[in-house]
Order: sequence, then C-alpha cells, then structure tokens
Amino acid sequence: MGIYIQTVWLGGLLIEGIILVRSVLGRSLAKYPFFYLYIASVFAASTARYVLEIVRPSLQHGIYWPKQYVTLFLGCGVIFEISRHVFAQRVTLDRIARWTMLVTFGAIFLSVAIQAFILPGWNVTANTADLERDLRIAQAIVLMTILVLSGYYKIGIGRNIKGMILGFGIYVGASVFSLTLRLFVGTRFERAFEVIPNTAYFLALAVWMVALWSYEAEPVEKLPSISGGEYQILAGRTQEILGSINDHLDRTVPR
Repeated sequence: MGIYIQTVWLGGLLIEGIILVRSVLGRSLAKYPFFYLYIASVFAASTARYVLEIVRPSLQHGIYWPKQYVTLFLGCGVIFEISRHVFAQRVTLDRIARWTMLVTFGAIFLSVAIQAFILPGWNVTANTADLERDLRIAQAIVLMTILVLSGYYKIGIGRNIKGMILGFGIYVGASVFSLTLRLFVGTRFERAFEVIPNTAYFLALAVWMVALWSYEAEPVEKLPSISGGEYQILAGRTQEILGSINDHLDRTVPR
C-alpha cells in the first residue's frame, strides 16, 4: 500500500469515526439510519482490511470485492432514503425514483443472468469490476432522476440531504470513471484505479462530515395560499355539494 493511499485510508477512517460520533451527538442517527449504517459498515470493513494489511497482507485482497458489494447495496438503501426525504410530500415522485432504481437494477441482474446462462465459462467472480460499474451507473441514474424531478418541481432540499447527494455524486462518478477506464486500459491503470476512487471517497466523507454535522429538517413545501374571496367561494361550493349529497340520501335512504 502506497503512502498516499494509506494516508487517505487513515484519514477516511478518522472522518468516518467523527461522522458516527456526530450522528449521536447531533441526534441525526434515527433520521438517516441507512446512511449511518452505510458509514458504519465501511468503517468496520476498512478497519478490518487495514489490520489484515499489517497482520496477513495476503488475506486483505480477498475481502475487497465482498466489502464493495455489501457497501454498494447499502448505498442503494441510502439513495432510497434520500428519495424518501426529498419527496416526503410528493409520494408520486418518490415512487418514480424508486421504480427507476428497481428497473435499472432489474435490467442489470437480468443481463447478468442471461450472460451466465448463454456464455460458456462466464461467471460473476471473473467480472466483478464490470458488475460494480453497472451497479454504480444505476446509482448515478437514480441520483440524477431525484435531482431532475426536484429541480423541475422546485422542491427545496435541506443541507443534510444536499450533502448526501453531493458526496454520493462525487464517489459514484469517480467510481464509474475509474472502473470504465480500467476496463479499456487493463492492468496498466491498476495504480490509478486505487487512487481515484479512494480520493473521491475521502472527498465525499469530507462533504458528509460538514453537511451532517448537525441535523437540519427538510424544508416544508408551502401550499398555495387562499384569499378571503376564494375561501368564501370554496366554502359556498362545499355547502352546495354537501346539500346535494344530503338531498340524495333523503331520497334514497328510507327514514
């Protein structure tokens, strides 16, 4: 492990610890459980890898991909959590974002199943980087969907969720770039493959630490105000409808 990677790794562990402590002190742990579960899982896995790097270096590479997939799926839970908070008052938009993720992930897993069935000798373990890239692309698509919908419908987003989106955007974008470049360049890009995502994740952690230092509730969407005249009109129409319903019941229900 190079000095730069080791420095970024240890710095990331420190920031992760700070984020987890602040989640308790700032009383935001219960507000974003998936996010803090994600941070805790990365913290635990990274600590285990660092210890193995010192004690048994040959073993730490074996837990890299399992750790990546566990945190990747937990990251999907965080994106669901982001959607739930952003569209708390727009249930339909929340469903659109969720269905976007389900469809994109479903298409990826269907593609994997087809390749495993049709192509001889094809298996997931030999194509882990490709699968991770595709799943990261799916995460990016859902994040973009959330941003586009919230922008189009002018939905306010609080500091905490903005920080989550920005941090994930940095890390997911860098991961897609490095994994794609690794696919085309091969082993010659192996060194940069370690540097780019690790640096991006460190930057994401820095963003999360600042954005989630204290809990901030999502802005409440203001409903259109009704003037006095409009209120009188609505009240009158409501009385007419209620009167019609009452007359209809008098005619149809025996007394």
